[in-house]
Amino acid sequence: MKQLIAAAVLAALAIYPAAGQSKEITRTEIAALISGFSAMPPTAGFREFLNDPLVKQYRSGDKKYRSGVNLYRLLGIFIRLKHQDAMVRTLGDLVAIPTDKKEDQPQHENPKIREFGRAIAKIAGDFGLSFRNVDNRIFEVTLPGKGPDMIGVFTHGDVVPADPEKWVLPDGKLLAPYRLTIIGDRMYGRGASDDKSEITAVLYAMGAIKRAGFTLDRTIRLSIETTEETGGSATEYYKARTTLAPYNIVLDGAYPVGVAEKGFGVVMGKFPVRPGSGDGAEIVDATGGLAINQIPSRAQAVIKTSEPARFKRLIDTAAKRYVADNRANFRITSSIGDNGLTVTVFGESTHSAGPGRGVNPVSRLFNFIHGARKSVPFKSNHFTDAASYVAANWGLDYLGGKLGIGFSDPFMGAFTAPVTYVKIKQGALHLAVNPRAPRGREPDRIIADIRRGIATWQTRTGINAQFDISLKRYMYRNPKGPWIRTLLDIFGDVTGKPAKPRSSSGYTSARQLPNGVQFGPGMPGEKGTAHRANEFKRKTNFLRDTQIITEMLLRLGNLERME
Repeated sequence: MKQLIAAAVLAALAIYPAAGQSKEITRTEIAALISGFSAMPPTAGFREFLNDPLVKQYRSGDKKYRSGVNLYRLLGIFIRLKHQDAMVRTLGDLVAIPTDKKEDQPQHENPKIREFGRAIAKIAGDFGLSFRNVDNRIFEVTLPGKGPDMIGVFTHGDVVPADPEKWVLPDGKLLAPYRLTIIGDRMYGRGASDDKSEITAVLYAMGAIKRAGFTLDRTIRLSIETTEETGGSATEYYKARTTLAPYNIVLDGAYPVGVAEKGFGVVMGKFPVRPGSGDGAEIVDATGGLAINQIPSRAQAVIKTSEPARFKRLIDTAAKRYVADNRANFRITSSIGDNGLTVTVFGESTHSAGPGRGVNPVSRLFNFIHGARKSVPFKSNHFTDAASYVAANWGLDYLGGKLGIGFSDPFMGAFTAPVTYVKIKQGALHLAVNPRAPRGREPDRIIADIRRGIATWQTRTGINAQFDISLKRYMYRNPKGPWIRTLLDIFGDVTGKPAKPRSSSGYTSARQLPNGVQFGPGMPGEKGTAHRANEFKRKTNFLRDTQIITEMLLRLGNLERME
């Protein structure tokens, strides 16, 4: 049957002359096609879709159709029209599997990762695609081509943790992070945006290409990472056991094409737990952030005092002044409970790659505590040690200004270093900063400058703490070549937006792969929701991604030369 379909498609190509119109189907024409089928989406196969009167007009006399460009674009349109409901259901099934890392358990031992792998295997099998489980590190799905060449497509199935208490919409509606909730054009759920929607899109695109009977010169191999959010060890394991494709596309950034990424780092401060000394109230707990690469929406400190009402008045007065002095784009509340006085800083969650897109409550909490000590009596302990460290070395400036280490690159942007994570474990208060560095300075120099600044503070204060510092080098790829031009053309034609290579502050699998670049899914001009409470993916973007990915696989799979 597949051979008959393929023959029919080729025959259809042959009967239309090369003369006449020779442009790609435009964004306006795509919109017209989608609108034309909105009341009655296709129910038959792709061959029947091509013969529909609405579609035929894009075939006759069209060189681009005969060369495949418009034929490939039409398949992408067909998929988003026919399979949108099934795609949303599949995305919901994947979101329902909580694939965040569980404390110190390796991801390949995580039962939910294994369940996720079984779900991918079933989808691949339903589409007639080959599946390989690489020791629960990488899940691989392959669409074979007729030649020896290969293109790699990378996504990831792991997610950052989600705190259910923070998944509340402005109208008070409570969301379940691991259940896909659709409200209007928004599909809410952890992983809906990062990165399970792209897994779904690629699988449906590969399945549709196979069903439609297209042949590819190059094999398409989808590799689904399971540790992308926690360092990428699965990719390194995979590389040691697999021959990677010479060209790789990572669907975990933003459009148009990301050819550069900042270097990712961690400054992990460890402040030994110590009993409080001196007079005043004592901070006995602090929480904020669930992952190093995630800025949360709130951070809290619990304070033990024998005079909670009096201390609350002091805190509230100091908080009012602090908020007013620092842009007033966040708020601080206090409440008396059984455990003491809880002070909460409310900010705006975001991915730590773009700290300017959110409001960091962790840095504000510790800076507030340090500043409040001038008017509010606190006992000294590990929490006040950490507050002194944050205020002196990082402050509210996420650009490295406090340490004098800030710099910027015209293409890659500025060095950033937000405070992201705080937790008591193994007898110490762990507090993380997540630096991301563009080209312009080598990692060793930046690390040395950070150590020097922290050492100066420690000498001045005498505070005992240990600091583990790491920083990887930036990534930069050749922004030229037919394959990059093809990706840019697809994005520009389908969206109507400017299409130029870009740099990313995110840290993805692209840097670990030969000729790895980012291609979506973030849309220019739209605020990303990855790693945030109330993460969502717009359904319209999800369907458009599927269309773009389908065309990408077909055009690159049959591109005459990549470089």
